[in-house]
Amino acid sequence: MKKILASLAVFLAAINIMAQEHLSFKGIPIEGSMTEFCQKLKTKGFTSIGQENNISLFTGDFTGREATVGVTATDDGKNVFAVVVLFDPSEEWNTLVNTYDYYKDLYTRKYGKPSISKEKNPALSDSNAALMAEVHQGTVVYGSAWEVTGGDIQLSIEKSSGVYEGMVLIRYRDSQNVEAKIQSDLDDI
Repeated sequence: MKKILASLAVFLAAINIMAQEHLSFKGIPIEGSMTEFCQKLKTKGFTSIGQENNISLFTGDFTGREATVGVTATDDGKNVFAVVVLFDPSEEWNTLVNTYDYYKDLYTRKYGKPSISKEKNPALSDSNAALMAEVHQGTVVYGSAWEVTGGDIQLSIEKSSGVYEGMVLIRYRDSQNVEAKIQSDLDDI
């Protein structure tokens, strides 16, 4: 009986540790204050390019590609809850799809089949102009998501600020800190 209780205690402790685990970005747990997290990002070689409200922007290397990284925290800056990787905008549909497919394959290799995946560009023609016009109009749905320990990771093709431009984004959301942000916002309303 003691062995069963001891095994059960170890099992429950492991579940509790897993439930408390935060999602990581480049080996950095998505937790703590904006200042702490950003300092750790700088030690990974990222350079700060600005901050506005509760978002800090960096530039640096992500899997061998230059990328912009946005870090989001609660309004008071006490809890980082999301990191977004943005790749350079492109006016070429094939560039967007190739980048998307590459990262979808990487994340699938690491985390398994996405929990959600939808890829549709409703253009009536295969021409780049027609495909990018749909991106510009916001009618393209290209996205995959993985539920992982500590949160979720979302990959998508999105409209960018330029005319007939799109970009590939990867979002890391820590489930514990997203929930804390939601609870804080609920207290405000």
